[in-house]
Amino acid sequence: MMTLRKMNSSVLLLVVAVASVVILATPSWATKTGMFVALKHIDHHPDSPLHKPDITFTERITNAIKRSNLRVAGFKNVIASGVTPRGVDFDPSIELSSKGSFESPLTSSPGSYIMEISLGTPPQKRIAIADTGSDLVWLQCATCTSCFQQPDPYFEPKKSSTYKRIRYYTDLCAELPSRSYNGGFCTYRYAYGDQSTTEGDFAQETLTLTGIDGTTTQTFPNFAFGCGHKNQGTFSGTDGLVGLGRGDISLNEQIGALIGSKFSYCLVEIFSAATESSPLIFGDAAVSTGAKFNLQYTPLVRNPAADTFYYVKMNGIKINNQAVTGIPSGAFNLNRYGSGGVILDSGTTLTYLIQSAYNPFLTMMKSAVQYPQVDSSQIGLDLCYDLSGVADPTLPTVTLQFQGVDLVLPPNNVFLQVDDAGTTCLAFAGTSDFTIIGNIQQQNHYVLYDIANERVGFAAVDSCAAIHTVPATTTLRDEL
Repeated sequence: MMTLRKMNSSVLLLVVAVASVVILATPSWATKTGMFVALKHIDHHPDSPLHKPDITFTERITNAIKRSNLRVAGFKNVIASGVTPRGVDFDPSIELSSKGSFESPLTSSPGSYIMEISLGTPPQKRIAIADTGSDLVWLQCATCTSCFQQPDPYFEPKKSSTYKRIRYYTDLCAELPSRSYNGGFCTYRYAYGDQSTTEGDFAQETLTLTGIDGTTTQTFPNFAFGCGHKNQGTFSGTDGLVGLGRGDISLNEQIGALIGSKFSYCLVEIFSAATESSPLIFGDAAVSTGAKFNLQYTPLVRNPAADTFYYVKMNGIKINNQAVTGIPSGAFNLNRYGSGGVILDSGTTLTYLIQSAYNPFLTMMKSAVQYPQVDSSQIGLDLCYDLSGVADPTLPTVTLQFQGVDLVLPPNNVFLQVDDAGTTCLAFAGTSDFTIIGNIQQQNHYVLYDIANERVGFAAVDSCAAIHTVPATTTLRDEL
């Protein structure tokens, strides 16, 4: 049985990341197989604008858990709203002050990564939250009437020769959950589940992705984005947000023809060195890299009430290869009203099981672990143990039984050491309405989203960081 490794106190929980794009081969999309994105820890890596060198290891984890809880609460609001495409009903009664009245001390709850994005001609480079739970791509724009603090200047449309506003009577404008007519042009209003909001002009620009070498670039003309003039919420410390959901206006869907509607990621272990990064791979290279790891696939499921989220089918759970009894039949099913189901999300820290499944799971887990329990209320987790002085703890595995795939999680994907004293906690929690598979459970697993074939593949790997050196060998995409 695998044992839980001790995390160094200087290592950050992998919750949020800075992304830089690595373009493979030559600059032309017609002569390469895809691109790699390097994900870096947001408050551990010194290059991150949200780097906090003075924060303690326990504080980082506690904040990460709080962000995770906020994200789950936001998902509940989104699903309850039943708005398609992604977003929630915009409440016009929430007025923004010139000082930005709604600003949370916990940043980035709409997503768990940040990435570099360049818009305009010439390109204006900005840092934005990457969110798999929403679609709209937006930046704060000059002149901002109500904006939050950000590390870079506002995006300036007047300094770009390719900026153009989108007309109201267009298919692109119709993709927005809330829009307004403004002199023939499209104005967007977008709200998130945590009450964060953005308003502004819906426009088109040239998107530029830059290679990690700083010289290789690829441009995408007529990319639709929101030029935000009134923005508030949990975005402070970044310049905007990049939606990576399944809706038509998300980043990955807008460039879907170029990447074959395929992407993958592999998250490094949470106790990895700060210099290690997690690869995010777009295009055919995602498939060719995944082929080396004997991927097993489970179907993706659409939820009409929340069409951006990545739903999968799950049938049950095992602890140490023994089925968890007492879970009601259909506990993980997605019903016709949009409730229930299982969401795969790289932006949520923990895994949240629907309460009817979590209660028997927690009971069986307590029986499977014989170490002394400790109070975990200050951390916000339900089950913690004192493993101080235990050099080689024996902890159980957990198997998530997806349709067609049994994903076996070793202890490193099940438990989280939260301080230097050896306090180790179950990285699962309970919630109502639905289940979310979070990023601790996905670490050191290659996850391939094959949207074209409505499926997602899983495979355990020895080292996600080593995937950066895997050469692409697939057939070149030349149909573009």
